[in-house]
Amino acid sequence: MSPIQFHSSRDVQLLDDLAPYDDCTNKRDPDLTPTPNWPRNNYFQQGKPETKTSKGGLLLSGTEEQNDPHGIYFLELAQSLKITNGDFFGQNGRILRTTDGGKSITAVVSGLKAPDGIEISRSAGRIFWTNMGLDTSVQDGSVMSANLKGSDIKTIIPEGSVYTPKQLTLDDQNQKLYFCDREGMSVRRCDFDGQNHEILVLRGDCETSDKKDQTRWCVGLAVDVKKRKFYWTQKGPNRGNKGRIFRANIDMPFGENALDRSDIETLFLGLPEPIDLDFVSETQTLYWTDRGAHPSGNTLSKAYVGEKGPRVQILARQFHEAIGLKVDSINQQVYVTDLGGSLYRVSMNGGGKEVIHRGDGFYTGITLA
Repeated sequence: MSPIQFHSSRDVQLLDDLAPYDDCTNKRDPDLTPTPNWPRNNYFQQGKPETKTSKGGLLLSGTEEQNDPHGIYFLELAQSLKITNGDFFGQNGRILRTTDGGKSITAVVSGLKAPDGIEISRSAGRIFWTNMGLDTSVQDGSVMSANLKGSDIKTIIPEGSVYTPKQLTLDDQNQKLYFCDREGMSVRRCDFDGQNHEILVLRGDCETSDKKDQTRWCVGLAVDVKKRKFYWTQKGPNRGNKGRIFRANIDMPFGENALDRSDIETLFLGLPEPIDLDFVSETQTLYWTDRGAHPSGNTLSKAYVGEKGPRVQILARQFHEAIGLKVDSINQQVYVTDLGGSLYRVSMNGGGKEVIHRGDGFYTGITLA
């Protein structure tokens, strides 16, 4: 296994083994949910679904829980029972919500094309999410928005503008959306209404074979508004130990562009397959999920990325294709979703991991209201 590496602006320090910082090394997880091989083998490894379906509309759930917009919001790619003849995506994606800690689940929005990233704006009172689309080789991804009850659905970035938008985050103060476009090999930003759509980082040429190079694929994203920095992952091949995490300034260096900007820092190298990010500005701590190979993959990790040297800690292991995460700093917890259909709660200190909901779907992004 390739060593995980940390790069600072002053020196390079190799972290050959995470064990000195790992509180969970010898803890076994009783959760025996099988890894979801079908979506991994047929979409996430090959890069595309097998078939397309006809277009469908968005369906609003009408349950009583719609009256309470607070709780945990998370994304479901599809339900197992609705997968037929290799048709994994179609219009099966949903935004789900629980207001009782995972005991009951409500569908807020249905009929989505492979939703992946989700975030909520307090100032706007709206949900924003990305749809990966049905074909990763064409620009059929999109970014959409709705109110917290799932109505008043709007298209922010329409199909034809992005390839495969992944994790989404926001700057609520300045009403800006940030998201990664995987096959587009880019980090992007726009206003809450979709205006001023711009590319902040571009890692290759979409008109060439660069698009097939998974080391160029941008996936996870987090923003530190106070320090005016943003972080992103480039996951690398599946379980390839070539994943990396980068950082750059929100403000583009004068006279430079997205393809060749001089302020990009490589923070970590040699990760199994890093996916989504979250960031706590007050402690300058970065959190990420990794769906790569054990023992460092299928984990939730954190690292201090301030001025002092790094301290990496694996908070929890043995997820089943870990994807989404959201930090709840007030209650010192991190919520995680995986493709195995589970919603987890983990202590920010790595002291515990519990399954608070298990369903028959494949879960991706998550956020809190």
